[in-house]
Amino acid sequence: MVCPECAHPMHAKVSRYGLRFFAHDPGAPTCALAGESMEHHLLKLEMATAVRTAGYHAELEVRGPDGDWRADVMASSPDGSLRMAWEAQLSPITVDEITQRTARFAKDAVRVCWVAAKLRPWVGEVPSIHVRPPSEGEPNWTVAGGLARFTVDTCDEDFLCRSVGHGEWHETGADLRSFTAWALTGRAVPHRLPSWLHTDQHAWTGVWTAPQYITAAAAYQQAHDRAVAEFEEQQRIQEAERRRREAERRARVAALAAAPPKPPAQQPAVPEQGRRTAPRLEPEWQVNLPSREREHLHTAAVAETRLLLGVNAQPRHRDGDRRWALGTPLYAGVRPYAVLRPRPQFVDWEQLKGLLIFVRNIDELRLLGHTAPNGTRIIVLPEQEPPAR
Repeated sequence: MVCPECAHPMHAKVSRYGLRFFAHDPGAPTCALAGESMEHHLLKLEMATAVRTAGYHAELEVRGPDGDWRADVMASSPDGSLRMAWEAQLSPITVDEITQRTARFAKDAVRVCWVAAKLRPWVGEVPSIHVRPPSEGEPNWTVAGGLARFTVDTCDEDFLCRSVGHGEWHETGADLRSFTAWALTGRAVPHRLPSWLHTDQHAWTGVWTAPQYITAAAAYQQAHDRAVAEFEEQQRIQEAERRRREAERRARVAALAAAPPKPPAQQPAVPEQGRRTAPRLEPEWQVNLPSREREHLHTAAVAETRLLLGVNAQPRHRDGDRRWALGTPLYAGVRPYAVLRPRPQFVDWEQLKGLLIFVRNIDELRLLGHTAPNGTRIIVLPEQEPPAR
């Protein structure tokens, strides 16, 4: 047997891992194959063995018809319809160089998988995998990078995740012989990812994966895009409703402000000589409201907070805390956003700074407005609709 590169005699050998290979006889001339490392030899032999195990024909050091490429291992299907080159690329090479070499294979309708024993910048830029040699705990060559799968997990993090789940690519592994069979039979194909797949050791732009994972990823992206469109439409509708409600509120406040104050309640006549003070002209703060009106005010305050601030705040500590001037605070989580009907005589505006203040009518607006600092947002809630008769 002679070397296909230099025609020098060769002889069979067995590696320490039990792999059989051929080496040049002593006195070999300068030869590209003779300059290959033992790791390169062993990896080529393992790839050839994997190809044959998958039921394909394997031939080493096959040249292209024009001599512009040479495959370390050329795999051919039994009927000769498919050819796939397996390249053990252990020496440094640039991304541009390996891309050009890949294109030369493609010109002759030859698929290719580049196999690296170390992670290089080009790994993932062309159809490639990162492999790990046998070790004491793992007797086989294994795919350590470049093989991925797509999964969708349920998630309650936000609206989109609740709608379509959380889909992402994950790195997975296999032994080299299994992967070789998958790649030859189309059960694993090269795929360009829409975004980087970051692992502990490398950032992948392209991986090998099963066609069903590509289909699942595309379906997930379509569902995600639909959910985004629906969410944006809901946001648009809510914003339009918020603007409409805000315009109605402003018009209502303007109309109430333009109306004359309500006359004070009729006071019993007091003899002139017994009258000590002038009649009270300011409206009085009504403390004890009917339960139905209180519930209406709570509901209206929740709705207005959602429209104006975009938060789902709920009433808390109703009518019992001097910090809120005996009003009702509205919280979303642990944060207060508004106070409903704080009593004027107990208000400390420093405590209520930055909060929405809700009142039930224009009289309460006037009472609070006397002492409120500039910039305070005091909002008159919509009146309760009269009960149906």
